[in-house]
Amino acid sequence: MKQTPVVAAGLVLLALACTGCSARTSAGPGPSAFTKSSSEPAASAAPTVTNCASAGLVPPAASGRPRTMAAWPSRLLQRQRPSELIADQAISPATGAAYALISRTATIPLQGPYVLECTELRTGSARHGPVFPVDRLTIAAGYLWVYGAPRPGAPPLIYQVNPVTLARIRSIPLPGPAGFGGATFATGAGGSVWIGSYRTVLQVAVATGTTLRRVTLPPGLAVSGIAVDPAATTLYVSAAHVAHDGGASGLVMFEYNARSGRRLAAASSGLLRYSAAGAALTAVPGGVWASFRTGMMGLTLHLSRAGLQMITPPGPRITRSPATGIFHWPMYEATAYGGGALWVVNQLRILACLDPRTGKVRASERVGQSLLAVDPATHTIYGGDPNGLIQITPPRRCWS
Repeated sequence: MKQTPVVAAGLVLLALACTGCSARTSAGPGPSAFTKSSSEPAASAAPTVTNCASAGLVPPAASGRPRTMAAWPSRLLQRQRPSELIADQAISPATGAAYALISRTATIPLQGPYVLECTELRTGSARHGPVFPVDRLTIAAGYLWVYGAPRPGAPPLIYQVNPVTLARIRSIPLPGPAGFGGATFATGAGGSVWIGSYRTVLQVAVATGTTLRRVTLPPGLAVSGIAVDPAATTLYVSAAHVAHDGGASGLVMFEYNARSGRRLAAASSGLLRYSAAGAALTAVPGGVWASFRTGMMGLTLHLSRAGLQMITPPGPRITRSPATGIFHWPMYEATAYGGGALWVVNQLRILACLDPRTGKVRASERVGQSLLAVDPATHTIYGGDPNGLIQITPPRRCWS
């Protein structure tokens, strides 16, 4: 959605357990960067099971009938208004709800304030929540995170939001220069979330807002993506070089011990040198997948844990192949991990499930939507198309 240049065309990866230089780390608790209003409720364990129709009802959107895309049946869950189609959205299978930040002005370009809207996936009933001055939305560690720069020249902000009640829990001032509103999130161990912004990656306890660990990148680099492996033992960070005029270029990958914050490896050579500006990351058992633009085209590479060495497929000759596939593509691609599979969707209308360790394609289909969430419990995935939110049932061979 409104991410770094790497994550283009409105793709959001969320509800999934979704950057070499000398990084400076600080293990152990430090001063909290969080502020909490006395009127905001305390966070506890990740909330579950929402009822979006409990207050402030919005008329339900019309649901569609089942339709078939070859071996990948799908269902239109919610027909969306234009203001919803262009909004930042997130889906949580855990709470059975979809969330969107709707601009009150509904103009292009979007302008605030933005209303948080919650829609039950089962019934289509919806309600409005708080109003925010920022327009970006994601899910990590069981909570909603609303973030961005509230106005030009203002410091970036993050709001932690209860996905069941839609109540604000706390506001979070991010380290970084005024006007820099970018952030990236990953679920950590023990009820924590990792948050990357500018040169800093913080590990934060979601129940208290306490900063547990801080990783600082070398000068001249800014975080473009972070990911934590399913075992929550390894933190991967992608970074881009930042110019004096605010532009970004290139790619540097870092690997850290997620329990101590100690840097394990760094990489910036080989095919990583083709990156236009950073990378979007999806961690899997044994490594991480990095997707980045090279200009009008892009690459998705598989890097190993403990060294960030490239794993094949893809291969070192991938740039010599036409940009018509899963690993070499035009304009955009997004990946996510869930249900024992790596999920891929791109500009070519390819939706595929891959073996996350080997890169072997288990199944693929030609469809036209973004990828919003994976639900291993029901063996379905959620996405968006020009009509609204859809639920897709991939074939059994996708799951492990």
